[in-house]
Amino acid sequence: MFWCSLGALLLVRLLVMIATPVFDPSEARYAAISANMARTGDFLVPHLTHKGVYGTFDGKPPLVFQAGGVFCRLLGVNEFAVRLFPFLSALLLLFILYHTARKLYGRGTASLAVGICASSVALYATAGFAMTDMSLSCCVSGALLLYARLRQVRHYAPFLGISALLACGMLVKGPVALALFGLPVLADAMLNRNWQLLFDRWWLPGAVLFLVLAAPWFILMQEKNPDFLRYFFINENLLRFLVHNYGDKYGAGRETFRGMALVWLFVVSLPWTLVPLFTLRRHHMSNVRHISQNFPALATIVITGFWCLTSRVPLTYLLPTVPLAALWIATDCRHRPLLWKLVPYSAALAMLVLIGSLLYAQNFTKKMPGPDARPRTHGLHYSHEFYHGPWGIGAPSRKNGDAR
Repeated sequence: MFWCSLGALLLVRLLVMIATPVFDPSEARYAAISANMARTGDFLVPHLTHKGVYGTFDGKPPLVFQAGGVFCRLLGVNEFAVRLFPFLSALLLLFILYHTARKLYGRGTASLAVGICASSVALYATAGFAMTDMSLSCCVSGALLLYARLRQVRHYAPFLGISALLACGMLVKGPVALALFGLPVLADAMLNRNWQLLFDRWWLPGAVLFLVLAAPWFILMQEKNPDFLRYFFINENLLRFLVHNYGDKYGAGRETFRGMALVWLFVVSLPWTLVPLFTLRRHHMSNVRHISQNFPALATIVITGFWCLTSRVPLTYLLPTVPLAALWIATDCRHRPLLWKLVPYSAALAMLVLIGSLLYAQNFTKKMPGPDARPRTHGLHYSHEFYHGPWGIGAPSRKNGDAR
């Protein structure tokens, strides 16, 4: 029943990816950028029609868009193609989680951690949308899980794996990937006096690998657009979290309140965040005094604390905590048979929430217009460009026709 439920999760997610139109504004915007790369053949610079003008998109690095563009070239411009890379990122994250947990705690705990993570509603829903959040979570959480392995056994492969994942994270969303990895690692070194690991000789070739993978695109973009680096690093990755009017070219940041990350931490791993309230016995609370020794728990708390410092924090920013919390719960409760029995119910809940939410959005909102979407010069509507190609002022002519 356990593995059948995980198989059902996989099958339903694939079907939803194929059958559901892209939704405005966020997914359709990123999907349109990937489609434009496939149609124009320009895989270096992301392009998009915004407010009726076709131009460069400086808000995010290109890795997710490039991968989506490649799949559009291979499979045609369609919903499944642009959603495939985030889905594969989710599968890679589950593989890293299983591999790490198996090495540290055995196959049983590894399987349970994967079941908890895969059936968490927020991660399950995000895994099949053409957005950057799932891929960033794979890079950050994957790197932290490999670091947890390094704390037990030193080997060159995790060092290089961490560097490659962080380079990909840099190309998915920017320096936030380094912050979300570096802060838990620094906290671990400070609380556990684990400084020796930070100065291991294998970090040097890892740093070289990181620069080789991540630096070239930023250098090329700066050559094409001299204002890019300043806007991307200052406006998009610093000021947006500090001031209300940070000069965003593509809309406004999602305003909540400082400390909202604590709420999102509880929501993002539902229904599994309820488990500790009902299954952990009183003596397990003594683990609070030794929380620094449990790296997944420490990383979860540090990432949440980091996001508590800003009021601009959507729920998806807490996704990197889901696999860490899953491993935390699995290790604390791995001897409880009830937990294994809850995985199929959690999987069923995740599927129902996903399908119900999409049916509601498709039938009662205007966020999933599909191929009938009209071009608009105002508002945040990008579905038309995904389905029909660039159309704004300055858009390239499509002499070869639509790739769809």
